[in-house]
Amino acid sequence: MDLKSLLEARRDEIMGEWVRRILTEVSERYSRRPVEEVRETISEATEAYFAALTEDDFSKMDRFIEKITAMRLDVGFALSEVQGAFELYRTVLVPIFLTELDTSLLPDALQRLNCCLSHTIRRFSDHFQVQHEQSIREHAGNLERVVGERTRELAESEAKYRMLVEEINDGYFIARKGRLVFANRAFCEMHGYSAEEVIGRPYLDFVAPESRGQLTRIRGRRASTGEAPDQYIYLRLHKDGRKLYSENKVKVITYDGATATAGICRDVTERVTLEKQTLRLVELENERKTIALSTLRQLMATLSHYLLNANAIIGGMARRCVRAASDEERHSSMEAIMEQTGKTEGVIAALRKMAEIRTTRYTPESHTLMIDLTREIEKTLAKTEEETSQ
Repeated sequence: MDLKSLLEARRDEIMGEWVRRILTEVSERYSRRPVEEVRETISEATEAYFAALTEDDFSKMDRFIEKITAMRLDVGFALSEVQGAFELYRTVLVPIFLTELDTSLLPDALQRLNCCLSHTIRRFSDHFQVQHEQSIREHAGNLERVVGERTRELAESEAKYRMLVEEINDGYFIARKGRLVFANRAFCEMHGYSAEEVIGRPYLDFVAPESRGQLTRIRGRRASTGEAPDQYIYLRLHKDGRKLYSENKVKVITYDGATATAGICRDVTERVTLEKQTLRLVELENERKTIALSTLRQLMATLSHYLLNANAIIGGMARRCVRAASDEERHSSMEAIMEQTGKTEGVIAALRKMAEIRTTRYTPESHTLMIDLTREIEKTLAKTEEETSQ
């Protein structure tokens, strides 16, 4: 049997064995390819080999090489894997040639097969290498373009970010390992320094001594446990020595590829001062209420003393007056009653006077004073006695 007749007669058998061996012997990647896909490509390769072996026509094989190169490059096949798949065609055909071809035709058939495989693998290798290099160049070009675009976008984003933080009224800073690596205009102005004087210095340089321990503890907790407060109030230190209240709101970020702390620093001196004044007013009001209650208790005790004494004397003198045997005794009792009545009227007059004045008042030193009710009543009584004696 000649070569052409043999290839035509055993076509399906050759294709089936080639497909089987490709799916089981070449590589793991080939074994995962769909069976129908492999059959389709092997069918096309078989036709190309037939034309080359029987008619010295390599055009079909060259077109197939272009197609299979693109397919295998697209899914990441190595050059050796596809070369191995081509080489399997020879290992399938040689046993058939040895048993089916006429002995006189065998050397030529083997020569043709070797030349065909040599041409196929060489052309495929060259084409694969060219396509691979082109793919690398395209990938590098795309990567360079993407990097350029990302770099430009990053630069634009950073410029917008810097413009934004420079325009806000609150201070904004970034610190790494306790040192400032960025500070906006407002932060510098809040502390009385220029940007050149701020960058690179420890953050604690801008904290009042009495608040440094507080911020050191917060930073230590953030570094060790990550559970430090993200908002706190402390005393900042101005360049001129003033100590002013500030409120920081911070969070951990990545800056230039390293961990850093970013924060907004806000002046709250006016707010804290107002809060302290409000708290002091509340304390003074509570103090005033306490003193008012003490004043009321004193008033009740004082009134009880004067009125009970006067009432006891008036009652006793009234009974004496009833029992009196002479006008002189009655007159003496009535004088005593009149005297005590005058004292009672004096107490009432003192109460009226006190009703017209403030119970308590604040001194410039914010100390609360309490009216001495006993002294006020004694003064009123003394004045009443003086007027009566005249």
